[in-house]
Amino acid sequence: MTLKEHIDAIAASLEPLYEPREARSIAIRAVTSLLSVPDYKHLSEPDTVVDDAKGQLLAEAAERLAKGEPLQYVLGYTWFAGLRIKVGPGVLIPRPETEQLYELAAEDCDRLMQESQDDNFSILDICTGSGCLAYAFASEFPEAQVFGCDISDAALKIACRQRVKLQGARPVLFQADVLAAPPAGLPKFDLIVSNPPYVMESERAQMEPNVLDWEPEQALFVPDSDPLRFYRAIALWADGLLKDGGSLWLEINASLAAETAALFTGAAVIQDINGKDRFIVVKK
Repeated sequence: MTLKEHIDAIAASLEPLYEPREARSIAIRAVTSLLSVPDYKHLSEPDTVVDDAKGQLLAEAAERLAKGEPLQYVLGYTWFAGLRIKVGPGVLIPRPETEQLYELAAEDCDRLMQESQDDNFSILDICTGSGCLAYAFASEFPEAQVFGCDISDAALKIACRQRVKLQGARPVLFQADVLAAPPAGLPKFDLIVSNPPYVMESERAQMEPNVLDWEPEQALFVPDSDPLRFYRAIALWADGLLKDGGSLWLEINASLAAETAALFTGAAVIQDINGKDRFIVVKK
């Protein structure tokens, strides 16, 4: 089969799950990524013949995609802040909003580093998941010591296996339940960032099956009866761990922005790329 034929076949198999344009986009990304060819090759050289071994690889990927498995899981990675981040079942796939959280917090981090009189500049990523935020900060700020924590064994295994090339030290990753007290021995942090679970159970109906059926519920959902449980806990962690003059950055549920901000003294709400109240910053 040719490059074009593989893309056409995968796109057709995905149309029961996705709109035709999205199905074709996924097919193109799957084929070009798995074959390690440029994105444009399906247009410039559509009749390129794919050998049998690579054709089998594409057939196996197509079968997984047709079951609704996210493309990022099939590929085994996604891109975040210019970094290739490993993902797989058991870890949340980073969203564009979380990348915007990183961009906003990184800009603030640059300011904090310029103003800091402390040689031990430290950053903490609470609910680190794949470690995408922790590794992004470690890559951009090699002179900082970055920490990341999560309660999930599966997520921490993936985070520890990231193969991001860094100029400085790798993030220090540890297991912790943010709903409990912080582990003893942690330093004070100049910057704390977190994208905790915040989707209410009642919002399940608004979500796509490929998210509900594949991504970890533990990283997504909170009960409607207590949707701010993680933010109250993070407020307690930050109260004890954030340095004077430091910053706390959070991704939040847009429908609960006012209620979430009310948990923090002097919190400012910031909108995301879609104009939704998606982030909170607290400067101590």
